[in-house]
Amino acid sequence: MNTNYYIAKGQKTLGPCTLDDLRNFLAYGSIQKGDLVMRAGENEWRPVAAMMEIAGEAGAFAADGTVHPASRRRTVRYRDYDRVPPGQRAGKVLRWMVWGLLLFPPLLWRAAVSIYSGSIFRASTNEDGYLKLWPRWTEGLITMLIMVNAFMWWAGAIWLVNTTVPHLDGFMDAMQSATSSLRAMF
Repeated sequence: MNTNYYIAKGQKTLGPCTLDDLRNFLAYGSIQKGDLVMRAGENEWRPVAAMMEIAGEAGAFAADGTVHPASRRRTVRYRDYDRVPPGQRAGKVLRWMVWGLLLFPPLLWRAAVSIYSGSIFRASTNEDGYLKLWPRWTEGLITMLIMVNAFMWWAGAIWLVNTTVPHLDGFMDAMQSATSSLRAMF
């Protein structure tokens, strides 16, 4: 059974709304520290930060009552993995990371864009039935992988130049002698 909530903002009362609506208002900064919330059927208004259901989100408040910008990233919540956009599926992003690191860097960059711009969903669900998300430390991991990939390609280019330049010198000498021989004939 879904509980409904009411929000008191100044002289207005908004509602009913769901817990997900409250979380979205909090994520977008529509709710501030001084706003009051009441569950349907109760008679007591409470500050948003005191609501047990959104205690983690309430920790995102700054001293001035606004929401920290870093916590405003909105997360769409999915229950069905097939509805998740392909660029936000864990399996696809992981494949982009591996193939991008090993063979084709633009795939790694594409994975980085997906990780930095949105949430990556796994096929498993949490206790509420929503798909689990990749943790935030994956942003640091993809940054490290991009740096490792850049170093690998740079080192590979240096090795290729060092390996092929001596052969190119020999080839150029052979071309010059062939050219001299052709000129001497004509």
